[in-house]
Amino acid sequence: MNKYQKYLLLRDKSSFLFESCAPKGETCNGDTYGSYEADSGCFLIKQDPDITKTIYELSVSKNSYPFIKSVHTKKNGVYTEVPLLKSHKNTSRSLPSESNIDEKFLITTDFDDRLDSIKLQFIKNIADDLEIEFAYREADKQAYALRQEALKKENMLKRACIKHSVGDNLVNIYFQPCSDDYDHTDIFLYIPEKTEETTTGGRYGPVKKENILSWVLIMKAGAEKGMFFKSITGLAYGRYAFIAKQFDKNNNLLVETDYIEFRIEKQYYFFGDQGNICVI
Repeated sequence: MNKYQKYLLLRDKSSFLFESCAPKGETCNGDTYGSYEADSGCFLIKQDPDITKTIYELSVSKNSYPFIKSVHTKKNGVYTEVPLLKSHKNTSRSLPSESNIDEKFLITTDFDDRLDSIKLQFIKNIADDLEIEFAYREADKQAYALRQEALKKENMLKRACIKHSVGDNLVNIYFQPCSDDYDHTDIFLYIPEKTEETTTGGRYGPVKKENILSWVLIMKAGAEKGMFFKSITGLAYGRYAFIAKQFDKNNNLLVETDYIEFRIEKQYYFFGDQGNICVI
């Protein structure tokens, strides 16, 4: 940009040229989705982390830049004039007037079918025509895929609704199908393999805590078809963990839990005042 173009576009403006730059159907007047790169002289359009959002709209307010006569987009060497859109501002006035008409140039580009640049022409040739190149920054596709996979797992685990309860020498594990493709569930039971003891300050003095560094598998148990719980008996007192895995009919893994810890501890019984048995 020469000094005249800079004076027209950059003076007293908190953002460069565009009133909004955002995915189609959204608005954003900050630099979240676009910013002017002064060093290269181009406008950088930044894709949302959601890579399915490929179409972006950039608006130039005629009210804010009344000296812009026209805007043209350039793609594959061909220039196309951008129409000037007019709409009524949301005001309390009942009748339209020149002061409450909103005019803007709306530019649409697509990360899959990109514009190369735009060209601005100024009224009465008060400055030379200005061509602004577009640059594009794509979102991280791998990060998007990981987020989608994590969301899919979270939704499946919610649907599976895996719970457990313990008794004197057993654990009952309850679940539901995680998806319409569900066929069967396998339970993998573990005991601690390596532990580490740490001491922390407690209210009444030092408190020792055993942290589990690794687990070792001791049992794999499959739930019967049509049964949505699995009971594992014959367990000694101590710490355990299980992982529940659900599969489709081709034995493809649909979802699995992290380690879910539980303890088998001695339970004490006493008779209440009414002769009822209470467990503590």
